[in-house]
Amino acid sequence: MWKRILNRKISKFIFKRTYVTHKNPFQRTIECITSDIKYGIFNKAADKVYPEHADVVIIGGGFLGSSGAYWLKERAGEGLNVVVLDKNLGNLVEEKESMRVLSHHYSLPENILLSQCSLDFMRNARRNLNLKDDIKYYPHGYLVLAGEKYAEVLEKNVSILREFGIKNELLSAEQLRKKYPWINTSDVKLGSLSTEGEGVYDCQALQRGMIKKSVELGANYVNGEVVGFIMEDQKDVLMEGVKPMSFQKLNKVVYKTKDNEERSIKFAICVLAAASESSNIAKLANIGSHTGLLSVPLPIEQSLSNVYSIENTGSQSQNIGISSPLVMDTTGLWLRRNGLNNNLLCGQIPLQSDKHLSENDNYELLLKPSLQNRFHNLLDGKVTHKETEVFDCNTYDDSGILGPHPYYTNLILAAGFGRSGIQHAPGIGKAISDLVIDFQYTNIDLTRFGFDRILMHKPIVDFNIY
Repeated sequence: MWKRILNRKISKFIFKRTYVTHKNPFQRTIECITSDIKYGIFNKAADKVYPEHADVVIIGGGFLGSSGAYWLKERAGEGLNVVVLDKNLGNLVEEKESMRVLSHHYSLPENILLSQCSLDFMRNARRNLNLKDDIKYYPHGYLVLAGEKYAEVLEKNVSILREFGIKNELLSAEQLRKKYPWINTSDVKLGSLSTEGEGVYDCQALQRGMIKKSVELGANYVNGEVVGFIMEDQKDVLMEGVKPMSFQKLNKVVYKTKDNEERSIKFAICVLAAASESSNIAKLANIGSHTGLLSVPLPIEQSLSNVYSIENTGSQSQNIGISSPLVMDTTGLWLRRNGLNNNLLCGQIPLQSDKHLSENDNYELLLKPSLQNRFHNLLDGKVTHKETEVFDCNTYDDSGILGPHPYYTNLILAAGFGRSGIQHAPGIGKAISDLVIDFQYTNIDLTRFGFDRILMHKPIVDFNIY
């Protein structure tokens, strides 16, 4: 069994501000002029200068990374120098709408608390982020169906949700049939309906808001692709499983600019929040390709989920009114009305066993039969592919990974939360700021999400996610 050396004994080596000799002012001015980051949100971020050192470097400017940057600057202000590295800055601030679902339907307390944190943040997003535009948070119900096999599990999960103040109602098949006659309940035993604190929101607007606010607070976004790390020997650190006088900590991150110029940033703490790229970047730090605590790779992979639009369903869609809940089927199929628009949206939560299927096979073999079974006559309408959602999933137990790596204690991992990652971003970002500023979780205890569980073979599974 792996054991970790006490963090507080190591922290004296980790949390030191680093200093470097600055470049010639004339050369720096030339770089300011010639660097052509064109995105308005980032114009104030770094004055078009490539930083050489930072207190915290965040790899990945997506939802988790930008949320971490926001909370670090919100709490510490000028006391922390925060740099966010991302190879596709332009994609982060695209002016497009992408609606996602906010739900509390989990069995793990950590996920429930994170969802409640997100709800509070989104309700106050305009104030928190000083937004001119709304994130378009619209509340609606959330209905989870269970057949005979999972009825008992659903009952237990509802009890857990109620302990956390989540209002839920258990409905029998007969009650479901009367309340929602457009749902086929012939193979349904129970349904769990929540009507408060859940809904949809524009995740792209939320991300743009977090980025803009973190930049206003002083975070520096840099367009660059990580290509390696530079280590520093720390011969006075002793760690079980590591040969004496051989310990190394991460000291610098090396990246390439869009002009293919190689640069580096010296840091005290690094946060790896690069979504599905996190696993490959971790390998650059020998995670998964060495011995001992570095022998286990970061088990993060990309997962795709197709979203379809159903139109021209006639009277059938009229029955699914504006107040109708999102329906989560026993098969992993979900369906909801698209706001005030006269169409429906649906998709199928992907399983690891289905990732080899093509888009057409996924539709024909999985989604189409589920639609036909649960919602009669909807396939009479026009079904078209709307978009493909991209997630980073933890293939070990499908739960997120968050916290310091057991070897590199100045490397905080934040990845693998799957479909929940976007909605959990406000709470995860806050947790990252806890670890950096307070050296421990002070809001929500997310210790169980740590990488240690993989080393110790202790998976944590949320049984309320189909």
